Amino acid sequence: MHMHPSESLYLPFYFFMPAMQFILDEHGYILDVNEFAARYLGYRREELIGQSALIVVHPNDRKRVMKQLKNLFHCQSDDIHSMEFKKVKKSGETVYVQENMYRTTTEEGQTIFLVSCHNISSEKKTKQLLAGQKKVLELIAKEMSLSDILNEIARTAEGIRPNIFCSILLLNDETNRLYYVAAPSLPKEYIETINGCEIGPNVGSCGTAAFRQELVVVSDIETSPLWLHYKEAALAHGLRACWSVPIFSSTKKVLGTFVVYHREPCEPQEKDIEIIYTFSSLAGLAVEQARMKEELQESRQHYQSLFEYNQDAVFSLHLDGTFFAVNRAAAQITGYPRHELLKMTLHDLVVQDDLPKTLEALANTAEGYSRHVDFRIRHKKGNILYFNTTPVPIFVNKNIIGISIIAKDVTERVERDKRIQQLAYYDPLTGLPNRRLFYKTVSKAISEAKQNGKFVAILYMDIDRFKYVNDSLGHSIGDRVLQKISSLIQERIAHKGTVARMSGDEFTVILPNLDYHYQAMDVAKDILRTFQEPIRIDNFELFLTSSIGIAFYPHHSNDVDTLVQYADMAMYEVKRKGKNDYYVYQDDILKQKLPNLMLLGDLHKSIQKNELSIVYQPIIEVKTKEIRAMETLIRWHHPIHGTVPPSQFISLAEETGFIVSIGEWVIRQACEQHQKWRKIGLPPIRIAVNISVKELQDPYFSKRIENILTEKRMAPQYLELEITESMMIYNEATILNNLLRVKEIGVRLSIDDFGTGYSSLAYLKRLDVDTVKIDRSFIADCPHSYYGSVITNTIISLAHHLGMNVIAEGVEHREQLRYLEEKGCQEAQGYLFSVPLHAAEATRLLSTGIRHLK
Repeated sequence: MHMHPSESLYLPFYFFMPAMQFILDEHGYILDVNEFAARYLGYRREELIGQSALIVVHPNDRKRVMKQLKNLFHCQSDDIHSMEFKKVKKSGETVYVQENMYRTTTEEGQTIFLVSCHNISSEKKTKQLLAGQKKVLELIAKEMSLSDILNEIARTAEGIRPNIFCSILLLNDETNRLYYVAAPSLPKEYIETINGCEIGPNVGSCGTAAFRQELVVVSDIETSPLWLHYKEAALAHGLRACWSVPIFSSTKKVLGTFVVYHREPCEPQEKDIEIIYTFSSLAGLAVEQARMKEELQESRQHYQSLFEYNQDAVFSLHLDGTFFAVNRAAAQITGYPRHELLKMTLHDLVVQDDLPKTLEALANTAEGYSRHVDFRIRHKKGNILYFNTTPVPIFVNKNIIGISIIAKDVTERVERDKRIQQLAYYDPLTGLPNRRLFYKTVSKAISEAKQNGKFVAILYMDIDRFKYVNDSLGHSIGDRVLQKISSLIQERIAHKGTVARMSGDEFTVILPNLDYHYQAMDVAKDILRTFQEPIRIDNFELFLTSSIGIAFYPHHSNDVDTLVQYADMAMYEVKRKGKNDYYVYQDDILKQKLPNLMLLGDLHKSIQKNELSIVYQPIIEVKTKEIRAMETLIRWHHPIHGTVPPSQFISLAEETGFIVSIGEWVIRQACEQHQKWRKIGLPPIRIAVNISVKELQDPYFSKRIENILTEKRMAPQYLELEITESMMIYNEATILNNLLRVKEIGVRLSIDDFGTGYSSLAYLKRLDVDTVKIDRSFIADCPHSYYGSVITNTIISLAHHLGMNVIAEGVEHREQLRYLEEKGCQEAQGYLFSVPLHAAEATRLLSTGIRHLK
């Protein structure tokens, strides 16, 4: 039976109570409800009256409520029963209530239930919050894994606010990105999409919160500019709102973010804010505690590793000198087991003579001043060990309670140093004094000579062509030859002086206390006579010679280094004059060497300073007088000395090897100029470049040529490399391989100065030479000189039979040109046609041709 609210007979019981009041019938239907309850739950009274009381009960609690109602039938009337459960407002919001119920009977005998309930959500949330905090703190105290703790934090927050999804992201300091560590309720696909998000001003709620270091509330993900790049992923999984707050360390460093998602667009309520800040703080505490634990464990493990697995011995001592800890290495090095060492003191280990300085160093360490100390200890077997140690104080609560000694066993090094000290002044191969002892001996000899008015002679000797011994017989035989030579020289010198080995195959002899210079010359002759007999090694008989330079104190210098330099220069003068002799230093050698020495330094800078230049001399076809090729010639204009003759600086560059760099530069310039001529429409011609033997001895020469041609986009048949006829005597594999390779590429080969040196027809054929150039010395006397004409005719005839082109060099008169034309010489070069020209002039000449001969 249902009554209209205005006719209710029960108003005196509940209507004016400031609490939610319900009157239910025996079946649990609402007979009446007060205005306060209806308004609080979002209904009008008439909407609730007549409905089941379960309409405002949370689905999860309906069974419990119905069970409670049934139980009231079996209880005495007027007994009050209480229970806590969740009610649901019309808006869907859940509130916790405490409900008091009792059964009574109306005057008409109808059984009714009087229900009074009040909102306990705040108290419930507080209890849940406190319970959650307590649980998390217990997990932290139990040192549970960080992942378990953070997941429990997220689940606890979700339990307090069932309509939210919580997650925790931690910052990776190396990548500066946020990574998920706890997200118990978020979809896996969403986590994978967002995981590793950057920190920045517009990177969702999380990245922005970490960037701003403050709470970031996004009430509607779909419209928020912060979620522009991530909203599709969130909306696809029904996530509509997101609130995030940074997780801070105790030092206010950002460790990560605590995140709350909601399925509906909404702003956080005060209780949501409380949850966010409470659990983000707990997360910060857990993370910091876990990291401190990890660092402590690492520190302990690090210390344990340093101590136990240190290859050096580590002794830890009390301040009274007794050991309280020793590592494995200490036991192994000293020979004492650990239990024996722990019963000993330093006095038992350290050699008595070293004890005072050891105790002094430890006393300083105990005062906080650590320093290295070396001492010896006695091994258990009795032998002496050398220790290099570092004592360090052991601090506990800022107090020094002991000392750790880190001791490196340097016994082997000390003994080796002693051996090295013995060998430091002697050559290990020959047993002769080495360079260091040589200089000491010379200094001592000069010092004595100053006192007694005597002479000192330095003989600097080198074994001629010794490189061929090593190259052909190997270094093992070469070493034995050097040992034999050192013995022979020592036999010759005997008591007269000291023989030393400087390096390689270079030896020196110090002759002190001389009365006359000729005494040193006699010794030099005696040494040279030694080499008249062959040196026999196994089945080899080696005929070697030596070049010896001599310098005297005080005649040449009072300085040891200068005397050695002068003797060395004198030795090279012997080599220059043919080897197998001796030479006494003269000042004119230095006068010859110094200008070249100064020039050499400038030559190395000439390319960078643009001091080198290229000139071009035309090569014409004898019959037509047309230009068929240009020979490139290098010039050096020195800023001080003016034009330096090529004969002077080219030989210097070859001696030092700098010709390789110069040669590469010339080829590049020549190829580049050739391409310039082609671009302006000039007919293609050959361009000839002179090549040094030093360049061909470089195994990468042919590869460089190939690279330059590719780089400059020049056809190889237009490049002609000129080599001298004398280069044929260098029967070296590297040179031949380079020449064969450039021919394979398509580059032309020309033999320069043909007829003046040595050449082999076999090489001409093997290398497929394209051109021979008749030396200017033969052309100069043609046609009037019989011999010049015969040689010229022979070379032209030979070249024709071998299918080679012939160029005559040094043509200066028309009569010579007519003669060459009669004899069938194809091309000519010389001042009759043009002097060497700079690029601009050569370009004009190519454009106009050789007019004065037509």
